[in-house]
Amino acid sequence: MSPVETAATSNPAVKEPREARKRAIALAKADPREKECLIRAMYFESNRSSEAGLLGVGTVVLNRVESPRYPETICGVVGAPRQFASGVLTRPMAARDLPKVEAAAEDILNGKRNEAVGAAKHFHMAGMRFSYTNMHYMTVAGGNAFYVKGERPERRRIEEPSYQLAAVSEPAPVVTRSSTMPTSFTNAPLAFAPTAPAAAAATPASQASKLVNKALLPPSRPFDLGLRTKTAAAFIAPPRRDARLAALMPDSRGLRGSVPLN
Repeated sequence: MSPVETAATSNPAVKEPREARKRAIALAKADPREKECLIRAMYFESNRSSEAGLLGVGTVVLNRVESPRYPETICGVVGAPRQFASGVLTRPMAARDLPKVEAAAEDILNGKRNEAVGAAKHFHMAGMRFSYTNMHYMTVAGGNAFYVKGERPERRRIEEPSYQLAAVSEPAPVVTRSSTMPTSFTNAPLAFAPTAPAAAAATPASQASKLVNKALLPPSRPFDLGLRTKTAAAFIAPPRRDARLAALMPDSRGLRGSVPLN
């Protein structure tokens, strides 16, 4: 395909979006040069193996056609200085990739859009990050990140765009926060306490334990609260365990020496 000569690049004084889109599409269907401008923008600005990416670039071109800030023709939008890839209207295109791009351009002219792109009029190479606060990303497709620039961020702000090429789900990172409040015995965090109070050990209702519980504390140690518990524990027999210990000794007849084994 031969290099394309751009149409009018001047911005109209007043542009009605719907009428501007109708005029641009009608012109592209009547003039092959206008359609070729759309094909070239989609060819050089997107991964040609991604239909979503091709439709995304075509959606941006038509969104700019509808905007009063951009020219009213497709070639005027694509040929604007420093807006699309360098040499987008003059560089040669490989014939093997044209059928898919041409089909996507025909879908754009027939009203098909990348719905995830929405009203975005800007995109850049995916993976790049900028510090501007007026860039609100919409989606990523065909190697490009599409974003809305400074248009009502309070209504739509997507910090991380959704990817249309591959859906990769990763577990969300665990965020830990350290508390700055002073720790004391009265306001200790729950993390330092057991989840449920431990069940109190049942004291056997024996005659010895009853005597110990009713015994008076010595005058010299009136606050020894653990005395009764320790004394009562002395009357409780340790639990019986059925553990047996076996010692395996080698046969003494197979050992050398004159000292007998005990």
